Amino acid sequence: MIETGRDLDVAVSGDGWMAVQTPDGGEAYVRSASMNVDALGVLRAGNGMPIMGNGGPIAVPPQQKIEVGSDGTISIRAMGEGPRVMAEVDRIKMVQPDLKNMTKGLDGTIHTKDGQPAQADANVRLTSGFLQASNVNAVEEMTAVLALAKQFELHIKMMNSAKEDDQAMTRVMQMS
Repeated sequence: MIETGRDLDVAVSGDGWMAVQTPDGGEAYVRSASMNVDALGVLRAGNGMPIMGNGGPIAVPPQQKIEVGSDGTISIRAMGEGPRVMAEVDRIKMVQPDLKNMTKGLDGTIHTKDGQPAQADANVRLTSGFLQASNVNAVEEMTAVLALAKQFELHIKMMNSAKEDDQAMTRVMQMS
């Protein structure tokens, strides 16, 4: 995970997924989200999909501050309220389905194979201020692939050279 320090950047700690709403109204799942509140007050993931709560997409009223708890609880300090007055708005739907029943969609999110929403799991936890990152460094991996290709090419040249040497020796032996 990469620390961002931004309260609305959240990542799942351990196993589990956060639910987002697909453009067709279905449900998909992500491991992290750089969330924002749009002009209509809908809480959205960085990919633009609404974040799902207990009863559908999470709507956030105008606020001074928004916080995300480790259990997915969305709390706000409403406009004009004191610093100690936080109100719970909703809770992000988090799931921990059997991965055998999941598939990756063309949109980069995870979906259930049968298209049915997964059951919420209260044991899934979030970490606020972090985003998940790939554990693969593309530049290093590309360099490794190129090095392997060069090694392969060298081995092919050595085998061809050995074959030519063998053929030359066979010709010399036939002359004697």
